[in-house]
Amino acid sequence: MNRRNVLVGLGGIVAGGGALLGTGAFSSVEAHRTIDIETTGDSDALLSFEINRSALEPENGDGNQIEISIDDLNENAVTQFDDALTVGNNGDNEVELEVTDAPKEVRIEHEGNDLSETEVAIDSEADEDFDIVFDLEGEEDVDVSDGTITFEANAT
Repeated sequence: MNRRNVLVGLGGIVAGGGALLGTGAFSSVEAHRTIDIETTGDSDALLSFEINRSALEPENGDGNQIEISIDDLNENAVTQFDDALTVGNNGDNEVELEVTDAPKEVRIEHEGNDLSETEVAIDSEADEDFDIVFDLEGEEDVDVSDGTITFEANAT
C-alpha cells in the first residue's frame, strides 16, 4: 500500500465517520447558570405605574404594588374612574402595553379601548393615562378581592 492509498483511505474513514456520527452540531444541551436580577420601585423602573385618584389609593400600600380597595361600588352598574392610572415608559424604546389577565368585572381602558383587546403604544420617556372601569351590570355581591391584573409590555 502506498502513501496515496493510505491518505485516501484515512480521508474516506474520516468522511464516513462524520456522516455516520453527525456533523458536530447538537440537537439539545442542558446547562445550569446563575443569574442575579434586581428590581426597583415603580418610580425608577423602566415601566412605572401610578394611581391618580385618591378614591383608589390603598391605605396600606408599600409603593411597590398597586392595590385598589373600594367598598362602595354600585351593584348592577358600571363605575368608571377616568385617568385613574398613569403608566410611564422610562426606557429608551417604545413599548406596546396590553392587559393579559384581569377579572372579567375590571377593565383598563385607553381612549375607550379595552387593553385586554388591544395594545397601546407608549413612546420612550412618555406617560399615558388609563381609565379603570368596574363593570358590575347584572352582577350582585361580586368579590374581586383576590383578582390581579397582569400587564405585558413589549419593546418595539
